[in-house]
Amino acid sequence: MADKGNKMREKSQSALKPAILFGEKNVSRVGYIDGYIFACEIEGEGHISYMKPRRPKYHLVIIVLKGNINLIINGERFSFGKNSYINLPTWTDIYEIHYDKDFHAMAAATDNSVLEDIFQNRNPFPPDFRFRIDHGLGGEIMDIEDIQTLRKDISNMITSLSNHDHYFAEEINYAYFYILLTDMADMLWKRYGKEAPSRHPDMKRADGILKEFATILTENIEKETSVGFYAEKLCISKQYLSLIVKEKTHTTIGTIMAAVRTEAAARLLRDPELSIQQIAERMTFADQSSFGKFFKKHAGVSPLKYRQKLKKTLLSLRPKEISGQSQRRDY
Repeated sequence: MADKGNKMREKSQSALKPAILFGEKNVSRVGYIDGYIFACEIEGEGHISYMKPRRPKYHLVIIVLKGNINLIINGERFSFGKNSYINLPTWTDIYEIHYDKDFHAMAAATDNSVLEDIFQNRNPFPPDFRFRIDHGLGGEIMDIEDIQTLRKDISNMITSLSNHDHYFAEEINYAYFYILLTDMADMLWKRYGKEAPSRHPDMKRADGILKEFATILTENIEKETSVGFYAEKLCISKQYLSLIVKEKTHTTIGTIMAAVRTEAAARLLRDPELSIQQIAERMTFADQSSFGKFFKKHAGVSPLKYRQKLKKTLLSLRPKEISGQSQRRDY
């Protein structure tokens, strides 16, 4: 009985791990699969200040239902209010979080390898949607109906993540996170999609430029790393392009280009038939060492360790690589 009690306490403490970033006293519900996906509900007043900036382990999506949240991200102060969504990608440095007394939000997050798998293999999301998710901090006000849909998506995820007896726990929670992204894509597509200008005549020109930039950047980042190249394609100045990106995403164009280049490298690393040297050459790095240093700086691991991680998760290898192997993993 004592052993059972200890295991229950360990399990409870483990479930609180994701809550550390948000403050344990503010997290009312949480579901969690270590190193994979988590979701939680956040309520009440709180203030968290870090001695050193915290970089999220997972890519976070926060849906604000009520009240306000103020954050210091990458040295800048941001405020997000009711019915808005927030992105906190793994490149963000968080210095401080403050909640109003009536604050209420839902949050979901996943490891970058899961996010990459969804965007790469599961659905042809518009390039600008991925761009906004990966590189923008959000802050947009959503319709009440949309917010309630996202709230339900995350609530379902919390419930599912709390069921540790489900044989296919990772697979079903992958599906729930995919549904969340799909609902967000639908909402943003209605606002910024191809038909948006006719239905939203007040859409700023900057939104259209950002949309085009996202597409051109995705198509060319393997070889083109100059801001001037993209500005010329868009027929605007480098300074204006940089200003638009900063205004719309709250981060610099250099940071975004490095992140997209890292993603492109990660996609190539998912192909087991390409050597790391071949990838370095394809992406126009001077040599394999330069590529390795760049990738480790921005991805947090070396290209080799990234590949080893993919093999463990079985998320990205081609079907022939995993045929005959059990998809069951120990949680």
